[in-house]
Amino acid sequence: MCKPLYILLIVLSGCITDSSTLADTATVTDVATQIQQSSTPSNEALGSVITIGSARVIKHQNLTLRLVAVEDSRCATGVTCIWAGQLVVTLEVSNERAEKIAVKLIRKRESTVANAFGYSLLLLDVTPHPKKGKVIQLHDQIITLKIVKTSGV
Repeated sequence: MCKPLYILLIVLSGCITDSSTLADTATVTDVATQIQQSSTPSNEALGSVITIGSARVIKHQNLTLRLVAVEDSRCATGVTCIWAGQLVVTLEVSNERAEKIAVKLIRKRESTVANAFGYSLLLLDVTPHPKKGKVIQLHDQIITLKIVKTSGV
């Protein structure tokens, strides 16, 4: 009875390790590619990659983005987890008419797209990655997201 349980644990731990490693590698590669694209002349169809750091408020075209909160439940470095976790970034987005809406950007294995005032927003990454025994403050986090104009609104 113990032998099948032992084999099952080994198989599951291998799956968890491999999938989280692949997901992390893909994220780093995608972010690097997007940052390289953003350094070339902007093409509205491709969108723009922006970062929100300690300033917490940035302007992009006719939008103002304010970082409200970051919920980071990703598996911390130095810890073995059975769930990879997720990121939830809450932004307050306002347009040139001072209309405001709250937008939640969620990233599990894949990011979900949020729409605001004719733009699509996609969460690419939040750094630094959580570490065992270390609390990361909001002002220390850097959010990377992609913004694409979707309509003339």
